[in-house]
Amino acid sequence: MVPVMIETLVVGIPPSPSVVVLRPLDDTMSSARVLPIWIGPTEAASIGIALEGQPRVRPMTHDFLASIIEALHADIERVVIDRVEGSTFFATVTLGQSGETIAVDARPSDSIALAVRTKSPLFVDEDVLNSSSFPYLFSNTTNREAAMKDFRGFLDSITPEDFQEH
Repeated sequence: MVPVMIETLVVGIPPSPSVVVLRPLDDTMSSARVLPIWIGPTEAASIGIALEGQPRVRPMTHDFLASIIEALHADIERVVIDRVEGSTFFATVTLGQSGETIAVDARPSDSIALAVRTKSPLFVDEDVLNSSSFPYLFSNTTNREAAMKDFRGFLDSITPEDFQEH
């Protein structure tokens, strides 16, 4: 398992897709492997709200799920993007409760939204990372904002199908 971070989130307005981009923690900004995962607009909004730390008057679905896990005296030990089939990714949320480990199948977008809220570690299976990520050389490494703007432009030009094996 490779520990990753959210490099960027691009929230598209339908019909444009939203994309969450993961990057291994040990990669540098100047030379990184990136793993784009196309997600739904609702999940993208939920991840964005959690990343920005915006307080909510009423809990969103992922806040509610985090509250349920806490009420059951469980902790999220980790979230792992553990499989890919074509352009569809799969994840497992591993919970710890009373000394037991519980693995729950989940969509990556929901898992990531939950991990951000609970500050849980996020991983990608090494085989998934090797088969579905690609190297990206960030152009203007002294100005992170400009580099991310260039990268988001690049993301607009690709589709999930670009990563399928032919």
